[in-house]
Amino acid sequence: GNKYIDKFIQDTQLLAHNNTTEVIEWIPYDRLHNIEYIINGRFGKEYKANWIDGCIQYWNNYKKNWQRVGHNTLVILKSLDNSEIVALEFNNEIKKASGITQDPETKNYMMVLNNICKKCNKLCNAIYFQRKLMDWTSGNEDIDKLIQNTQISAHYDIKETLEWIPYIDSNWIDGKMNYWDDDEQNWKREGCNMFVNLKSLNTTPNNLILEFINKIKINHELYGITQDLETKNYMIVLDDKCEKCNKICNTIYFQRKFMDWTSGNKDINKIIQDTQLSAHKDIKEVLDWIPYNRLYNIKYIADDEFGKVYRANWIDGKISYWNDNEQNWIREGFNMFVNLKDLNTPNNLTLEFINKVKMNHVFYGITQNQETKSYMIVLDDICEKCNNMCNSIYFQRNFENWTSDNDINKFIQDSQLSAHNNTTEVIEWIPYDRLCNIEYIAGFSKEYEAIWIDGYISYWNNTNQNWKRANNMFVILKSLNDSKNIAEEFRNEFLE
Repeated sequence: GNKYIDKFIQDTQLLAHNNTTEVIEWIPYDRLHNIEYIINGRFGKEYKANWIDGCIQYWNNYKKNWQRVGHNTLVILKSLDNSEIVALEFNNEIKKASGITQDPETKNYMMVLNNICKKCNKLCNAIYFQRKLMDWTSGNEDIDKLIQNTQISAHYDIKETLEWIPYIDSNWIDGKMNYWDDDEQNWKREGCNMFVNLKSLNTTPNNLILEFINKIKINHELYGITQDLETKNYMIVLDDKCEKCNKICNTIYFQRKFMDWTSGNKDINKIIQDTQLSAHKDIKEVLDWIPYNRLYNIKYIADDEFGKVYRANWIDGKISYWNDNEQNWIREGFNMFVNLKDLNTPNNLTLEFINKVKMNHVFYGITQNQETKSYMIVLDDICEKCNNMCNSIYFQRNFENWTSDNDINKFIQDSQLSAHNNTTEVIEWIPYDRLCNIEYIAGFSKEYEAIWIDGYISYWNNTNQNWKRANNMFVILKSLNDSKNIAEEFRNEFLE
């Protein structure tokens, strides 16, 4: 509705060949909300508001429209009481604007400016913190000022920032600040429900709080300050750090879970906990208490020097790494096969015994048969020939799930038991109903072409505990007139 403003906006847009940072756009007033008066500025009244759409980032060819960033971002509105000054003294300041709008009631034009930091001349962390200052208070002016000072100084880095944390017990529900999310207009956090330590501040005079905090920062990461709602004591919120390696390491994560399990035997508890408390950087040597109901398909397979041996599937699988967001261990090898070795008495479980078993096995943990009350060690199911979890072990697990009803079984199994590191020469039993579109063609004996629905074996998938395959492949079927006696020349052709 104003030719000067229209031309000014259009000129900035026509110059934006490769860059939109200095573009100004027309912003409809109804795309602004939460508009609040803040001050009378040099050129008129100033307001703060939220801009629903956010500023232009780049052109989206797929949507045929501008992609925007900073939805509901906080902006400053500066009144232009006389719109003609846009082309004069106001010209330099308006170049910093994202756009221009008009109040439909007063008919006043307004610049829409990003609320940038006066110190670094950018939209920095200090600005994001300022936007949230009205959302919290500790109830203590000195503590408020201390927290605010750390936030207003955090232009590029929030590592040294403190925040006010509503009272918690030992788990911090929200977790620590990570970065500002423009779309949500809030801090993105990590480590939800993370464990923290609380240290009382009430013995420290107000004028020495900063000195006290700086001293603690030498060995700890400080997240913020809280207040016990019953005692009214103020407390600083710290990381839960290992005293030995001075980090939040695996031993800390294991310690947090000590109350969640017990073997029912203090000696076994100690053995497991000792391995966990030694696992600062590496969890390979860690033992786990494995509830017996997390094992299934338990079958006796043999007796060895230690006692009875069973094979089973472990529902949860072994520990892989700690997940900060879930505050729990991420596991791998769900439903994995394991061997269980019976311990005739818990006294057999000594460090010497554990080290002897570990020479040839990966030792996952200990369980207890709920019926017999016998303790059992849980081990990997490794190949006796190559001393690894190899392909032949994966094939063996499946032997009882198929049969050719013929001596062909042995021929197939021999090829599978030889496939320690390579499956290229493996032969398998293929159920006829896994073939489709079967058509006679000719050739050696009777020959057919077909589609094999499952496809050949590619590699073992630990997560699914099954073979990964190349599905729906074309194959040739060659008839065996006498499958009881596979001729040597046919055997050779079969393996080509």
